[in-house]
Amino acid sequence: MLPKVTILIANYNDEEYIDNAIESAVNQDYPGSMTVCIVDDGSKDDSWEIISSYFDDKDGDVLTKNNSGRFGQTNLVAIKNVNSGPSEARNVGIEYTLEDTDIYAILDSDDEMYENKISSCVTVFEQGNGLVGVVYGDYDTLHVESGKIIREFKEPYSRKRLVQECIVHSGSLISKEALLSVKEDTGFYDKTMRTCEDYDLWMRISEKYIIAHVPKSLTKVRVTGDNSSFIVNQEVWQKNWLRVMEKMQQRINE
Repeated sequence: MLPKVTILIANYNDEEYIDNAIESAVNQDYPGSMTVCIVDDGSKDDSWEIISSYFDDKDGDVLTKNNSGRFGQTNLVAIKNVNSGPSEARNVGIEYTLEDTDIYAILDSDDEMYENKISSCVTVFEQGNGLVGVVYGDYDTLHVESGKIIREFKEPYSRKRLVQECIVHSGSLISKEALLSVKEDTGFYDKTMRTCEDYDLWMRISEKYIIAHVPKSLTKVRVTGDNSSFIVNQEVWQKNWLRVMEKMQQRINE
């Protein structure tokens, strides 16, 4: 039986692109069971209205719909969350879907998966015999203002390089076992961190599992003038990067 995959989308004020993200998730060519879980983190725009349009019953803070997608094996879940930041939004989605998930695929709400992303990465997990905790690939950067698309080649994984910088893409796939093995009091993703939260997670998982790279483009990443992934307060970023290093040292000393 193929692993059950949950595609997790944490959204905040991305009304312009959330529809594209959901469509790319629902239309994967993966023939196994999938859940697309969208957690809206207290958006102030029309994001929730767009998200809820995918559901027949639009009442309540948790919406569900079964048997969608290309193969009719995709379930949809939408959760309306109080604004808590991307880490906690992802944690909420993970906790809600944990029982029926083997692998999580992380998708930012302004990005899109290419249709073969899930199937390409699941194959790596299956070949890894339980030793692979994270699978990441290359991606294409779409510069919205110019319309120019640039292929971003992620380097092959090495733990030494990961300690130096975050070479693993934030939109990676993660096994449930890996997530459970590194859960902290602050959650799977550290909810106290607003940046570098993915880097922190990769570091923790890398101490217990193999991280694997798929050398092909699997995601389209949008870059706009106000894209928080690229224009971030450097002081905040540096503070969180240091926190990642401090946590690593604490684990070494334990």
